[in-house]
Amino acid sequence: MTKTPFPPLRIKSVDAKELAIGGGLVLLSFLMPLVFNVDNFLVLRSLSRALFHGEKTDLMVAAIQLVALNSVRGIPHYVGAYFIGESIDIRWGEKSAWFINSIIIILTLQVTYWGIEELHNIHYDFGLPAILVCTFVLVFRRLDYQYIALHKKSLLIVLFLASFQFLDIMPALRGMPVGRGETSWDIKQAADVLEGETVLNALALVGAMLFLLFGLLILFQLKDENTLRELSLLREQNQAIRTQAQLNEMKNRTYQEVQYLVHDLKSPLTAVQTLVGVIKMECEMEKRTKDVEYLTRIEGAVEQMSGMISDILYEDQHTLLSTQSLLGVALSQSSVSDYALYIRVDNQVPEALVSANRILFPRALVNLMQNSAQAIPEGREPEIWLRVIRKEEPDGNKIIFTVSDNGKGIKEETRREIWDKGVSGRKSSGLGLAFVSSVVEKMDGEIRVDSTAEVGAAISIVVLEGGGKR
Repeated sequence: MTKTPFPPLRIKSVDAKELAIGGGLVLLSFLMPLVFNVDNFLVLRSLSRALFHGEKTDLMVAAIQLVALNSVRGIPHYVGAYFIGESIDIRWGEKSAWFINSIIIILTLQVTYWGIEELHNIHYDFGLPAILVCTFVLVFRRLDYQYIALHKKSLLIVLFLASFQFLDIMPALRGMPVGRGETSWDIKQAADVLEGETVLNALALVGAMLFLLFGLLILFQLKDENTLRELSLLREQNQAIRTQAQLNEMKNRTYQEVQYLVHDLKSPLTAVQTLVGVIKMECEMEKRTKDVEYLTRIEGAVEQMSGMISDILYEDQHTLLSTQSLLGVALSQSSVSDYALYIRVDNQVPEALVSANRILFPRALVNLMQNSAQAIPEGREPEIWLRVIRKEEPDGNKIIFTVSDNGKGIKEETRREIWDKGVSGRKSSGLGLAFVSSVVEKMDGEIRVDSTAEVGAAISIVVLEGGGKR
């Protein structure tokens, strides 16, 4: 029995902006103890005043100040860890490997806690509140609200963080992994001395429930917003597909009309060929040499027109053509384009012959040059090369047509997809490269892609010299 192989893990994409923000927040968390501590938050002063005057109000103030301090200090590493985990889109086959993202978030938090303790000699207790916040962050990552802004996600994490921090000051949770920090313990001891445990329990419960309620309300709002944005995007995509389908239908009708027109041109051209042949015979009999020369030229031009019409009518019809003539047609078609001035040609084998459709193959080269021009970022001097070389390979000499540029390059994960219909890196139909692939396939050729991000890309069409099957 054959075992089904496990699908591979791969990184589909990385959001550099989100990763940078997350990393910056984690680094900021190492500075937080220097700026925010029990002294400048006046926690100890309020606690001392409560014990000195026997005031439960000051005790409650000290408890709230500690919750605020722990929440503020916790914001950078929890939000930062979430952003780091969310910024990397990891796939297990075609599905999201969210559990890997969860591991990244947990490891980031653990390393941050360890680093702060080593750097500042301050122990951040990874107790129940931290576990609850971490669990919420993991669940929130699993929900994958990809259409929600980062600041809204941050606000939600802050609300749940503050809610769970109230558990640290709740005397009723003694014996559980809660409030094991030195200051939290002091506040609960003071509550015992002042007989304020009931008040402190009520304060902690109300604070926790209040922030939790706000967090849940915002969570549901974000869920609805994410759903609406997703539906809106799907509507836009469907509208774009319908619009493109209508355009394609119009193009097909136009193409059919052109096909009929071209077919109708065959009859008068055949008549012209016949008449030219008859007149040429008469001129030869009468030895009118000059007229015979003119008629021979006319006959050649008519035959060339007839061949071009046949190439349009019959896409599979190929003719042995020189690389020089194919490049000439492609460059003439590109001459009216804005990028024509930036095209450089290096044809090392102008006399080499390949079997190609004289109409479609030049259009394929034009499409590649057009894509190269569109891939060059604004502000960068375009550099588009059209090169032709001969290369000896085991199965025969190959002629390689290469269009290269100094543009943004083609991402590794999209190199296979770009040849499918409807796939485009820009707001276009995505039919250009699919057309190129179709033309090369009919020539029994091969397409090779070489690309470096932000440096450029080179797409090569490889065909046998002289035609034939590879």
